[in-house]
Amino acid sequence: MRTGRQPMPQTTGDRTSRDAPRLACVLLLVCTSAPAADSLGQRARFGVPMSCAAIALIRGADYPEAVRVYDEGQEPRSHAEADRSALGLLWRHRQQFAEDVAARAFAELFGKQATEEELGVERTRWVHALMSYPEPLREAVAMNSEALSEVADRSCPTPRGVEP
Repeated sequence: MRTGRQPMPQTTGDRTSRDAPRLACVLLLVCTSAPAADSLGQRARFGVPMSCAAIALIRGADYPEAVRVYDEGQEPRSHAEADRSALGLLWRHRQQFAEDVAARAFAELFGKQATEEELGVERTRWVHALMSYPEPLREAVAMNSEALSEVADRSCPTPRGVEP
């Protein structure tokens, strides 16, 4: 019974020679995708902590009391100001911790130590990007940064009575 379909090609040397270019393309893609995935992973290991550093910088700006109390050495005017200063200091620590993680990833990615300028450029790029994001997207990035912040907090415990 004929259904109007083309007959199935026979598996011969002719078919194999027609499929050779297609097979070569598939093999090429498979063989080159592993290094691309590694590169993407390395870039993520640098970019993710830099985005966390930018989040911490943005959040730390909400606590200007830290500058007066910790940088200028003035006494806090109240317990609330002391708590807010401690929070600002905690965000600074989170930023520095994230940048240290990013610097190690940079060295792995590029085979050299990152300069302060290179880290600063990347941090600034992330701050600008995050500030242009809509609030829900910025919050999603902040949620992704929580794990790194927890590790940072363990290396610098939050002062008693202060919660971020």
